[in-house]
Amino acid sequence: MKDYFFDVPRTGVMTTQGRVDLPMFFYDVSARIINFFVEAGGTLPMLEGTGLEPVRFFGDKALVSLAFLQYREVSIGGYDEVFITIMVVPMGFPKPRFPYANFLRLQGARWTMGGYVLEMPVTIPQARAAGREIWGYPKFETEIPFRLSGRRFEYSVFDPENGETLVKVSAKETPGIKLPAFDMVSFSNHDGKILKTITEVDGWYRNCMVKDVRIEVGKSDHRLARNARELGLGTAKPWGAMCSDALRTKLHPGVPVAEHETPPMPYTVEGEEWAKPLP
Repeated sequence: MKDYFFDVPRTGVMTTQGRVDLPMFFYDVSARIINFFVEAGGTLPMLEGTGLEPVRFFGDKALVSLAFLQYREVSIGGYDEVFITIMVVPMGFPKPRFPYANFLRLQGARWTMGGYVLEMPVTIPQARAAGREIWGYPKFETEIPFRLSGRRFEYSVFDPENGETLVKVSAKETPGIKLPAFDMVSFSNHDGKILKTITEVDGWYRNCMVKDVRIEVGKSDHRLARNARELGLGTAKPWGAMCSDALRTKLHPGVPVAEHETPPMPYTVEGEEWAKPLP
């Protein structure tokens, strides 16, 4: 039977690292996503100037995700990635009355909230440029050593300037429930607009808890380490996890949903500019 997941029209854009065809194709992906609830008020300084606000769970909790992705085969070349996201909604938009209902919707187009990418280190310059210049994600390039061994996993993010460990994560999955993966949705700031971006996901997650969790946040003044400390990730209790070693995804162009002045992006790279459409 023919597989139609990647059988879609594509358009090209030019970044400072070369051409990228959209949607980007991720053919073979492993994911280890740990979710936490933190005090919503603690996320407000991190969202200042973005035009976004945290979605509130249980009255005054925000949902924060810490994830490792191994992209073994990608249309721009394989790479590894870590991200920290905060679940948000654009200011002035209707707030989801029952935010948990979004997790039952497989299609991202039906989601009423999305993740704001607070941090997103990656391991190759093509991924850094694409994320920053096409979507406005605050990517920086660094080393991300990792080990996936059965139900155990561990990974670290190094400071690209001095090699210090910014964050180190280790954990073990518990037995869980295998469920179809839902799409991933993000909101980001790009060229005077707030973008809503959908990543279509094909595959299954092991929805589980994690035990023997150890999250070590370095004493560095690097922005990622500061944000991890301020979110309390070193001591936060995980709410749950989603793990997989057989995902495929399509990362679509962002769709503008509001006009908003774009705040300065961290980790500025000399010579970078917004990606340009190709004829």
